[in-house]
Amino acid sequence: MKRFLVGLFLLLFFVIACGGSGGGESEEAVDAEPVSEQDMTANALITAIAASAQPPFDPTALQNDLETAVSLWNSHEIARYQVTVRHRQPTWSTQNITITVEDGVVTDSTHTCFPQQDCIMRDVDPQSVTIEALFETAENVLSLNDPETDMTFNQTYGYPNSIIYEDASWVTDGFQLLEDE
Repeated sequence: MKRFLVGLFLLLFFVIACGGSGGGESEEAVDAEPVSEQDMTANALITAIAASAQPPFDPTALQNDLETAVSLWNSHEIARYQVTVRHRQPTWSTQNITITVEDGVVTDSTHTCFPQQDCIMRDVDPQSVTIEALFETAENVLSLNDPETDMTFNQTYGYPNSIIYEDASWVTDGFQLLEDE
């Protein structure tokens, strides 16, 4: 919404600036060709689109976010947890993997896919969706330098909420700390 308002403001500013000084005559004559209404509209739209565009891909900022998330995760020293990860790759049905992890090792897992009817289950190693493995995945995705990359991390524990790039995604659909036995 904020980007829309900024774009709208820039559009109005541009239209007013191109339209002269509110209908009054300027005191100085300017030797310039008049700008057509179509050109003014096109320029205003270009300005609005540019103003509302996503910020440019910044791998350094994503790397910093990742390092902060890993630090936060490690600071909690979480030994037992359960996580559900929704994993997508091209030509795959979305795979839903729920794992229970104790001291970095998967002790239980379930694997389904979406949609469940006419779904093709893929061979996914449950150990590949532990939080530590997801951090490694995030590192690998960053090394691709793909401008479509987006990553978010949980503000409390640091685990990846999502790792998304053009060809695949890993999205955490559920995370639960488990009590020590």
